[in-house]
Amino acid sequence: MTSGLLAPLSPPQEIALRRIANGSFVVDPQAAASLVALALVERTNNGLRLTPLGRLRYNALPKAPLLGQQRSIHAATGYVQGLIEKAQSRASNRDMLANTAPQPPPAQTPAPAGLLLEAQDAGDDPGELAVHRPIYFFFDCELWKSRAERNLTRTRQAIMEHRQRQIRLCDASSRCIESSRLLLRASVPVTPHWLRATS
Repeated sequence: MTSGLLAPLSPPQEIALRRIANGSFVVDPQAAASLVALALVERTNNGLRLTPLGRLRYNALPKAPLLGQQRSIHAATGYVQGLIEKAQSRASNRDMLANTAPQPPPAQTPAPAGLLLEAQDAGDDPGELAVHRPIYFFFDCELWKSRAERNLTRTRQAIMEHRQRQIRLCDASSRCIESSRLLLRASVPVTPHWLRATS
């Protein structure tokens, strides 16, 4: 029993002991086997768990610096809070600059050719065209509708081809099964020699 408390642990064994103590299932099998041999760990139906001796050994292991010193935890917490405050102030400054900066003009989509031709036929002076007859941009729903219908038709056709292929495969499998059954029925059963000797 004292050998488990006094035996030096290798780094893989120490890592395995820490992982088992924290309920991890990712443990090196060789290290786990050596910990079982030292009676620090036992195997159960749910996996590996620490024995009371293993719990003593785990408690004696050196803890991580941030977990061991209360001052370090406060320092790390303050550092993280400082980072969060900096990020929030940068985001608010960016929002303020975005509100004061001039907004870029909205992106314009190209107009259909019919509207452009009608507007160009109205007058030759481009200044007059821009002032008196503005070109309106709109979404061509017929184009997108025809594309969607083509894609839908193509998808339906692919589904039908897949269905027909599956039906052909099922029919071929049924024919093979039926021919195998017919061959089994037609074959004469062979009587084993030990059965013939007894009869």
